[in-house]
Amino acid sequence: MLISHRKHFIYTKTVKTAGTSVEVYFERFCLPEGYQQLQHARDEYVGPEGVVGYRGSNVAGHKWRNHMPAREIRQAVGDQVWRSYFKFCVIRNPFDKLVSAFYFLEDRQRNSQTKTLTWKDQLKRLYKNPDPIACITGTDPVERFRSWIRAGGSIIDRNKYTIDGQICVDYFIRFEDLAAGVKHVCSELDIPFEPRKIPRLKTGIRRTEIPLRDYYDAATIAIVKRIYKFELETFGYSEP
Repeated sequence: MLISHRKHFIYTKTVKTAGTSVEVYFERFCLPEGYQQLQHARDEYVGPEGVVGYRGSNVAGHKWRNHMPAREIRQAVGDQVWRSYFKFCVIRNPFDKLVSAFYFLEDRQRNSQTKTLTWKDQLKRLYKNPDPIACITGTDPVERFRSWIRAGGSIIDRNKYTIDGQICVDYFIRFEDLAAGVKHVCSELDIPFEPRKIPRLKTGIRRTEIPLRDYYDAATIAIVKRIYKFELETFGYSEP
């Protein structure tokens, strides 16, 4: 998450939406002039220029942190700043987002024995229910994905852009047209748009040769439509 006192904006970070790439693009306006480090993980920064939330697996002791809910940000900054600053985040078609999340979770599970990251604790904080990833069956990635959905796999992160069930941000960048969304935010904030500075982070895990529609059958489509009714109706996304 980001707060810029120089440019008067707040960025709330959603999950599996290229959120870190967008965060890194705009975080320079929350830091001292000329200071920025392109990195996935970073320490929390709080200064007169703004706030950059901690990015990492161990959030203990960090007031400002990755994927912080909108309600907590509003409480921390106060109503005046919350109302007056331009607030934005990134959204993504839930059907596509779930496939990305599945590969991310499966990769973390596969490597959990060799990595020191406390990823299970991180998942409990980010995801509605991390347990289904341990219940997947099948050897084919499509069947493993479907078994994960049937076991209850999901990511619910609408608390990043709603408070008490109401949308609380001013603009949504669509993952499907990321550059255009970033350009719009830059225009709103009087920031030069530099598309080459939008990094591509956390790529290379998903099997890109499988079309999105092939991951789903009638049963898993019905599950997603039930769980993500709010997102599908609010943002006009449809099934693959």
